[in-house]
Amino acid sequence: MKSGLHVLIIGPHCGDHTDLVSLLGASDLEVALEPRPDRVGDHVNGTRPAVIVFDTDMPPPGGVGVMATLQRACEFGVIVLCPGADAADCILGLESGADDVVERDRDPREVAARIRRLLVRGQALRDAAQGADDIVFSDWRLSLERRDLRATDGTRVHLTRGEFELLAALATRQGKVMSRDQLLDHISHRDWAPSDRTVDVLINRLRHKIGENPREPRHLVTVHGVGYVFNP
Repeated sequence: MKSGLHVLIIGPHCGDHTDLVSLLGASDLEVALEPRPDRVGDHVNGTRPAVIVFDTDMPPPGGVGVMATLQRACEFGVIVLCPGADAADCILGLESGADDVVERDRDPREVAARIRRLLVRGQALRDAAQGADDIVFSDWRLSLERRDLRATDGTRVHLTRGEFELLAALATRQGKVMSRDQLLDHISHRDWAPSDRTVDVLINRLRHKIGENPREPRHLVTVHGVGYVFNP
């Protein structure tokens, strides 16, 4: 793994993760601790954290607002640590904008592995997108290289890592029906069962962000009993 990458552990319990800090350091990752999420900007001094680990309760205080702030502050994604990580917590975390949700008391080696996986996947996607053409549909332009979605007037629409990866997976396979299981393979947090609502939650959020009528979507179309298909 490329050295010099930064991981920021943020939240009132950040000091409790000494084992995780040691494991990340052994992987040649630089780690910073910050107990106050509202001070995340203090850690973005020309070098954005590659991953932010947000230790919080579920739903997180500030909900979507604080998660959007953390997403903008990092390069590859936000992993939430919470007291429990059952199906309900995973959905709440996704709806708030997290890329992964992990139980706080889980083995630090597993948490470190998830962080490393998010880093490797993010770097691979960024490398693969270099020089790729933008995908234009309706009033939108999706840039795989910049990893962003913009309206025709240039306004950038904030997408979480999972939202972007899902939209990119569908948009680069226009007209091809993809199952939920196939789509889960393109999302960083692949640990949850394919039967869960992960993909559905992300699709609903994407439809809202691009102004689609969920009952009659134009671009992100449901293929009942199978999955989804992207129509330009």
